[in-house]
Amino acid sequence: MNKVNEYIEQKDEVQKEWLLALITFMRDQFPQLEETFSFQMPMFKFNGKYIAFSVAKEHFTFHTLDFEMIEELKTLLPKAKFGKGCAKIKYQDTEAIPVLFNMSIKIVERNTVKKD
Repeated sequence: MNKVNEYIEQKDEVQKEWLLALITFMRDQFPQLEETFSFQMPMFKFNGKYIAFSVAKEHFTFHTLDFEMIEELKTLLPKAKFGKGCAKIKYQDTEAIPVLFNMSIKIVERNTVKKD
């Protein structure tokens, strides 16, 4: 079992639900991205950027180096708390999951070099 799957398996049910939703989405949508386990969290790396996920007792955290997109998330997720490069979402705010899916697509698309 890889480190990402081990990380998921160690979590409680609600944490696991959020992790599986986002990690499965990233794996399905972006199989070309490098999936790794770095800084104690699942991470998808591309062109010097990343999208990563972590869990805490009360919230799920979405991490990225695309700070402009974190600023955009502030308007889309008014219930979330924000730090530099991260959004912390309470598990009860399940409506945030599709927003994170869409933001992940935007982040990857705007940071991926298109080949002609």
